[in-house]
Amino acid sequence: MNRVGILLDSSILRGIPAGRTRQESLACYELAATSYGLTVCYLRLEDVDLLAGKCKAYIRKNQRYQMHHIEIPKVIHNRAMHFSKISHYLIAGLIQRGITIFNVRNRYGKDEIYRLLMNNTELSTHLPETELASIGAIQRMLERHRDLILKPVSSSIGKGIMRVIHEHGNGKIFISSARDKKRDHYPIKNGILPPALYARIRKKNYLVQERIPLATYEGCPIDLRVSVQKGSTGCWHVTGMYAKVAPRDHFVTNVAQGGMALPYDVIHPLVLPSHSLPAVVQQIHHLAVTAAQHLSLTLPGLADLGFDMALTSQGEIYFIECNGRDQRYGFRKAGMDKEWLESYRSPIAYARFLLEQS
Repeated sequence: MNRVGILLDSSILRGIPAGRTRQESLACYELAATSYGLTVCYLRLEDVDLLAGKCKAYIRKNQRYQMHHIEIPKVIHNRAMHFSKISHYLIAGLIQRGITIFNVRNRYGKDEIYRLLMNNTELSTHLPETELASIGAIQRMLERHRDLILKPVSSSIGKGIMRVIHEHGNGKIFISSARDKKRDHYPIKNGILPPALYARIRKKNYLVQERIPLATYEGCPIDLRVSVQKGSTGCWHVTGMYAKVAPRDHFVTNVAQGGMALPYDVIHPLVLPSHSLPAVVQQIHHLAVTAAQHLSLTLPGLADLGFDMALTSQGEIYFIECNGRDQRYGFRKAGMDKEWLESYRSPIAYARFLLEQS
């Protein structure tokens, strides 16, 4: 029987019998697998026996999930985060056994992605000016831009983002907080930055970046999440995209931080009324696929990416960041069920492609 493995974090795997898998929809994986003649099994690295070539995995049978001891699937889609040395050892062992793991690494530093995209002459013109944050770098950027964003190199879902707005060295710095949509703010006078900023960039690495003047919807800034995946042909394609709308009087658009997800084609007439929707969408798709192809040249095993892209009121497009483990639930929150299902179908189709290649 052809099996495809879905590698999950331990916390999600433990919730399978009770149906508590957070944002991961096992039913969507299984629906797609059935159409491709595959069986999905869910596993974690801790349950892999490299010497025996076996693993423990959940498989759905008779309307319930049962744990089975099976041969390690030949193709595995990684949806887990792995940081420990033992995890890296196990992954290397699986690859040495001839197991194909796609999205084997799915957390990349924002600085690494920025450097790689800057190496492409077409893509580099769609990147905001960015530096690794230091006191000197921030001061230089303050001289060139009146609106800056500082973001942690390795965080996700909008955590820890800061915005600096000033005019001739006087202004405020806003620091985003968690889901309560609140934000702290500190004054800037005569170019002297507050101690709270210094304390943050001492604790972890940050990027300082010119803030792109985002297009707005009903007065709120928006950006776009563009899902780019490999599918049944092994080639990159755009699965779908939606707009993320920041809460009123806020600058962070992330859905996990209170942002709203909406289909972009629905709000386009209010966002860019003088621009053709097909032309804008075509350019975004082209840039996203080009970026995925370019990153694939250096980063092995990529197959499932989510790009955050900025759109200005003049129709200019910029890359904000790249997510190596795309959170697909935004499609569902936007009411885009077709794209939500397709975001699960594409990885299974790609697994089918890899099995046929092997």
